[in-house]
Amino acid sequence: MKKYFEYLGLIVFALFSFYYTEKVTKIMNSKDPVMKQIKDYKSTNEVSCTEGYITSDGVVLGVSGKIVDIDESYTSMQGSGFDESLLVFKKDECKVNLETTKDNYIIKGNEKKNSISIFIELSDMELINNIIEKTSIKSTPINIITTGKMMEENKDTFKDLSKKGYEIIYGGTNKEDFKKYINIMNELKANKYCINVEDNDILPMCKKENINSLKAKKIYRKDILRNTQRELKKGEFYIYKENANTLKEISATINYIDGKQIQILKITDLLS
Repeated sequence: MKKYFEYLGLIVFALFSFYYTEKVTKIMNSKDPVMKQIKDYKSTNEVSCTEGYITSDGVVLGVSGKIVDIDESYTSMQGSGFDESLLVFKKDECKVNLETTKDNYIIKGNEKKNSISIFIELSDMELINNIIEKTSIKSTPINIITTGKMMEENKDTFKDLSKKGYEIIYGGTNKEDFKKYINIMNELKANKYCINVEDNDILPMCKKENINSLKAKKIYRKDILRNTQRELKKGEFYIYKENANTLKEISATINYIDGKQIQILKITDLLS
């Protein structure tokens, strides 16, 4: 019993010593000019999350912030003095984010982000290469809406599209077809998304696979330039059908959006 109390005393002493040493270290660090400069930088330069919100139609995402990790920044500057390039940041994640919204449709990116995202909904792939050729002139990133069957029948084409950075989005409704999409996207190691195009309620199916579901209201089969001019708003998703009208007007539409100084982003970047 005596030895038990001796060991217990040693443990308590060790814990107290650790606690006391840590306290003294923190006090000393707080008086270090480098620590003071880091805290001054943090107070004036960090960006907090701009929170999103939920409506009856779905979710409008926010924009994550970036805050200074004081302790990690101080550690990285040991022996070198304050250096802005050595600052360590951590993400200030919004409560309404991609991980917390998989049971609801995402209807919009953040409205304060000066950006939109364009989708081409495939019909038969007859014109997609021509459309991509026109969007490539200005290196405009677009998203491709397709089905598992179409991917299976044109696997090499989709492999090439994914390799070039195009996001490939599932726009079907059939469970077996969806499995084909999942399997091919897993092979490509690419980001997966679903999208509700024609009131095809894909949310339960996609939620089960832990995939975010999008829903767009701006869906144009023709007159894409005029419709985009009339409806252009930050954060929105714009779906253009793969057809002759889109091929004819896609360049002028992109030029119009650029002229409004709104950036066109692929969907992963718009939602980040």
